[in-house]
Amino acid sequence: MQAKQTLPDAAKDTIRSEFDRAESSDPIVLWWDDGNYLEDIIEQACDELGVHLKVAKETPLELRADPVDGEQVWYVPHLKEPEDVEGDFDWFRDVEHTGGEVEMSIEDLTVHAFERGQLDAWELNTATQADDPAKRREIARILHDQLTGGQLPTLEQLRTQIVTGGYTDPVAFVLENGWGDIDDSPDTIEQMQDLLTSEGVDAVASDDEPVGIVAATRRWAVAEWLIHAGADAERFPREFRAETAGDHDLPELKSLLNNTTSASLLADRYLGEAIWPDILADVDDPWELADCIVDAALERRLWEEWHASFDAGDYETCLERAEERHDALLGSEDFRGNYRGAFGPDSPWTRTWEQAAEIARLAHQLETWDESATDDVVSLYADPDDGTWQIDNAVLNLVVAGEPETDLPDDHPATAALDDLRTQLQSEYVEYLEDLGDLVTETVEAGAPFVDEDHSYQFFTKESDGLESGQTVALFVIDALRLDLARRLADELRDYVATLPADAPEFAVDEDVWLGTLPSETEFGKAALTPGEIQMFDVSLVDGELQPLRNNRRVTTNRRESLLGGDGWTVTREEDDGWQSTRVAYFKNDIDDIGEKELSDLEAMLARRVDSLAEFIGTKLEQGEWDQAYVLTDHGFVLLPDNASPEKISRPAEASDSGRRWIAGEDVDEDSPGVLLDSSSRLGYLDANVSVLASPLKRFRKQGLGDARFYHGGLLPQEFVLDFISITQG
Repeated sequence: MQAKQTLPDAAKDTIRSEFDRAESSDPIVLWWDDGNYLEDIIEQACDELGVHLKVAKETPLELRADPVDGEQVWYVPHLKEPEDVEGDFDWFRDVEHTGGEVEMSIEDLTVHAFERGQLDAWELNTATQADDPAKRREIARILHDQLTGGQLPTLEQLRTQIVTGGYTDPVAFVLENGWGDIDDSPDTIEQMQDLLTSEGVDAVASDDEPVGIVAATRRWAVAEWLIHAGADAERFPREFRAETAGDHDLPELKSLLNNTTSASLLADRYLGEAIWPDILADVDDPWELADCIVDAALERRLWEEWHASFDAGDYETCLERAEERHDALLGSEDFRGNYRGAFGPDSPWTRTWEQAAEIARLAHQLETWDESATDDVVSLYADPDDGTWQIDNAVLNLVVAGEPETDLPDDHPATAALDDLRTQLQSEYVEYLEDLGDLVTETVEAGAPFVDEDHSYQFFTKESDGLESGQTVALFVIDALRLDLARRLADELRDYVATLPADAPEFAVDEDVWLGTLPSETEFGKAALTPGEIQMFDVSLVDGELQPLRNNRRVTTNRRESLLGGDGWTVTREEDDGWQSTRVAYFKNDIDDIGEKELSDLEAMLARRVDSLAEFIGTKLEQGEWDQAYVLTDHGFVLLPDNASPEKISRPAEASDSGRRWIAGEDVDEDSPGVLLDSSSRLGYLDANVSVLASPLKRFRKQGLGDARFYHGGLLPQEFVLDFISITQG
């Protein structure tokens, strides 16, 4: 039954009826309260009635002071005859001849708000009674809040709030809080049983202890969600057979997850315990129930089925199912960025299935990458949609994601399986790199596959329109920005410029594939990225040393900066210095530094570096007035897993110069280790015999340089196939 009036309206009716019965033309209504819970209610009622109100602050005698004419209400904020005060407080016997006397508390007025004639007043009075002063204050607060708002409550909602301390749904209260702070007196237990059974939780009818009521309610709620997801209701005990919610209704637990701020606690409670293991053990296809995100018995069966499919090599099914389960556990994001209806992105349950999806996707890529129809190594690797660069990206993501299963209960099947799967895939990744190196070797030995590609030494000529002296241009030359990191950076830059204010300039972010200079090392790569005509750059053997040249002069760091300065560029390595120029070339070497120092958590550091670059470049675009900006790099890199065992090979005698991944010399020929790049390769800039390693597990010994995991200089696409980003205003 729903309340018919607010408390102010009920107070107005009470006051008006007393006025109507008054014999005086200037009537007075004296209202005795109990606890001063109605003062603002009476004040509102009087204001709306247009009558004068006097409130006794210390003693009722104050009400006699400063008499006024017309209708008035006298409010005394305590009992007519308080138990702790001697004497008779009924000092205004004349009121009964001029108006009326009302002795009514907030609990009594609540009965009036429900219209006494249609309600068992005793039932409501029983629900609102409390001998404990603190409890009574809490009940008064609830009555006040619920009966002064816009939507009036039902009697059951009021009773629930009084028993639970503020909840309107007794089932939601128990599901989230257990018994909470409710007292465990027989009367309260009986009230909770009554409230829960009135909501359909028949399972609590036979329990007369709080712990049993809580357990039965939670088992009932899990059964309800399983039945709603499609489980056969007949398989559950009769008292747990919740009626299936309609298409637009939600199971109680899912509804709770739409509103709670304690989703992580609920995840552990309802996914960490097997509630209906016997019933779920007999379900033919547990994936039909995958939208139900409670009961550890279901979670266990889903994982075991997923793992069996993975072992069978059915990676596409594994990916589809892991994404389905992940989405169910994730929930939906609202406009404030909060997740509702499930456990959100940070829950280990969610992150474990997210990693399962990444593992399935990576396994499928590793299995199928060589089925591509193209024999073009650059396209095979760099294609935006289907290129194998995504394998590098997936391996990086897999490592950065860590071990989410370690935060799950020890008996979750993923705790025993995921680490083995990660190790297995990283071993397969090394095999992929070896096969990719073999493919590059075969392609180069069969012809000159890189002739028609854009090479980094051509950049200033080919991009001359965007580099005209009349334009403001920023170059961001980031050392060792591998293709997958560059594409991640481009996406983050798109996200950044999309959030700029409406009055900020608009920027278009585009990407193009370029080939770095072979050997793909900083010395040659950065030398290529300096102003000058195409034919003025070459890599030659000078006195037995491989050198990058412009106009037959060696390009050192100082020479490179001189060439840039001569072409109007301000070169800077600082984030705040030198940016006043209209043509800035910013150089940063920290990715190479991170890798070659073999720091721990390398993958996570690389991911964070991309984030910081996006923030830095985006801020410069926002702060400056750039017509054009470019993000360039000199080379990429190969990053081996921790457990890989690279082989350090000796430098052959015929080599006069070498790096970790290449040798050069007059006598270097096809019998030398690696792939020979000579005049037949027609690279255009290479004026020397250079043999470059394509195997990911081989490198020439070179003292003073770490090379256990991170390296470059060779012929794997990860090392020399690059992504240049152009950012254009307008």
